[in-house]
Amino acid sequence: MYQIKFGTDGWRGIIAAEFNVDNVKRVAQGTAAYIKQNHADNLSIVLGHDCRFAGELFAETVAQIMCANGIKVKLAKGFVSTPMVSLGAVKHGAALGVIITASHNPPAYSGYKLKAHYGGPSSPAVIDAVEAAIPNHLVETVLTPIDELVESGMITYVDLETLYIDEVKASFDLAAIKNSGMKFGYDAMYGAGQNVMKALFPEAFLLHCEYNPSFYGQAPEPIHKNLAEFSAAIKQRGDIDSGLVTDGDADRIGLYNKKGEFVDSHHIILLLVHYLHKYKG
Repeated sequence: MYQIKFGTDGWRGIIAAEFNVDNVKRVAQGTAAYIKQNHADNLSIVLGHDCRFAGELFAETVAQIMCANGIKVKLAKGFVSTPMVSLGAVKHGAALGVIITASHNPPAYSGYKLKAHYGGPSSPAVIDAVEAAIPNHLVETVLTPIDELVESGMITYVDLETLYIDEVKASFDLAAIKNSGMKFGYDAMYGAGQNVMKALFPEAFLLHCEYNPSFYGQAPEPIHKNLAEFSAAIKQRGDIDSGLVTDGDADRIGLYNKKGEFVDSHHIILLLVHYLHKYKG
């Protein structure tokens, strides 16, 4: 039996090899066992998948295993980002958030990521406990069809994308950004951030904001070597003041200045700290 090992906040594997329905059932069963033992008063999760191949199939498999264990599921319809699942876990008061994603890994991979009830990454102790609860055998549970689980109220579809957009609008001064006189560009890398940015900044220069589960054959990791087309577009256009990039599940960021030069996430943080200290006091 393939041994499932978790990394920082979840498990990743090659689709149809390690990452298959049988192994997803095992991970879901381990997660369900952890929830029942540690959140007996809150048997619920928020669940979604990103843009990767077969995301809906794997998410529905997780939902069916959870429901078989008496755990209610708030299920996102269509692809969502990891930050949407994080926010959803908080707003819907779930025990955990689960998203089917391999983040910035190559397109052949999928993954299973856990988010804590407070929206942040699950602690190493939680990750270890879930991993330890994964059975070393196939899960033979008979799965109830999704439509029957929806009809019974065990699964409820939730709109995490609208929830997230409304939270952004309530939390940030979008008018100040739009009236700044700056022109923005955004490269979604075919990832799950595409619909939010189309909705919030339709006037921006948008690149790779289409559904493409293969990510056009490239790992959706926002580093300069993967972003030659975006960098070249900024240089050629000459009217973009700032270019933003997010990865496959939209929880990693990259930045370009108006010269088309890359700024990594570490320097983005330093720039923000500098701005907050020097200009905002």
